[in-house]
Amino acid sequence: MKKISIALISVTLLVLLQSTVLGQSTTSTMQLTADSLTTGNAKDVFKSFLQLAFDRFTSDNKELKFSSNPFAIMAKMDTTLLVDNNYVKYRHLRNLNLSFSGKLDSSYHFNGFSSGITYALVNQRDETVSKSFVQSVLLKDDFSKVNLYLTAFITGLPVKDSTKQMAFLDQANKWMENDLTYDKLDPELQKVIKDSATTNNNAYFLSLLNKDSTLNFRAAAFHVYDSLRSLFQKRWLVTVGVSDTSYKDHFMFSNVVLTAEILKGISNPNHVVGMELDVKGAYRFLDDTLKAKRDLQRKILDVEGGVNVVFNTRKTHYPWAEFKLSGEYHRIFQAAYAGEKRDSLTINGVLRFRVAKDIWVPLEIKYDPGSGNVFGFISVRFNFKGAADKPKK
Repeated sequence: MKKISIALISVTLLVLLQSTVLGQSTTSTMQLTADSLTTGNAKDVFKSFLQLAFDRFTSDNKELKFSSNPFAIMAKMDTTLLVDNNYVKYRHLRNLNLSFSGKLDSSYHFNGFSSGITYALVNQRDETVSKSFVQSVLLKDDFSKVNLYLTAFITGLPVKDSTKQMAFLDQANKWMENDLTYDKLDPELQKVIKDSATTNNNAYFLSLLNKDSTLNFRAAAFHVYDSLRSLFQKRWLVTVGVSDTSYKDHFMFSNVVLTAEILKGISNPNHVVGMELDVKGAYRFLDDTLKAKRDLQRKILDVEGGVNVVFNTRKTHYPWAEFKLSGEYHRIFQAAYAGEKRDSLTINGVLRFRVAKDIWVPLEIKYDPGSGNVFGFISVRFNFKGAADKPKK
């Protein structure tokens, strides 16, 4: 006789949740973040896996940049780390980003290098370790209750009905594994399932059955999971970081930058057009070129805030284009150089296109209302994931 608990329970939403969120040990390698649903802007703020970027390659100051987190690098060498219990175990490493880049001048000659560290103080978008995601899914645990009720019914059949028990078990397994729909089940099993929904006050599950007699348990469970997961793309992401840049002729820092950024969705990400708020600040320590000695005595503050408008596909809700409009305040604390202003404001726009599944092309535009100057830069971002899009069967 087949094992009931593994065959039935493992495909329910609750066990799916336990596998991906609570760290139950399994042998499946799976995509454990809603990476395909993430906006291009969010990928630039914080990297779930790996990103290779060629920034501002149309300007005089180009940058070839690699960003990742320690866990993603480790997982590339040891894929067993993508098993769920290890994935949760290394949560703090996944909240850390490391970046390294080479600077290039207009002739593509080396012009120094940069490195940086970013840490996500608040990362509510990572549903795999979020307590609030656990609570959200538990509110939809109608699937687990139906599963347990159905399992108890089948295992409780008298021994003399072993043939019936085997037949019911086979149908239940197929219903759980996406091979059979509700209307094809034995009428007695259909009644048990509806009785379960009624007894446990599972109004949501009962409404699904009443709307669609061809309901499949597994497909419906994954639909709920994915719907809740996509909603997490509007939650808070707060990062802090520090980066540095060296001189091209000496291993000394020509600037050090302290950064902080806040990202928050302000609309339903399942809509065709969505929006997210993006606020960031940077405090820069720069070499004062008016002095012969190299130091970090020049200090500059940049504060930028704006809204990123996201255009999603209708069926998959994958972002395919974005436009971020923001205003930036620039403050120099020391004496300004010739041609500089100590205080200035710019209007910034970033237009992003998703030209392939993992490739974004941002066009950055800056407008200075004071001088009337417009600056434009084009970049290319390659994003790499660490696993497949869906759990393997």
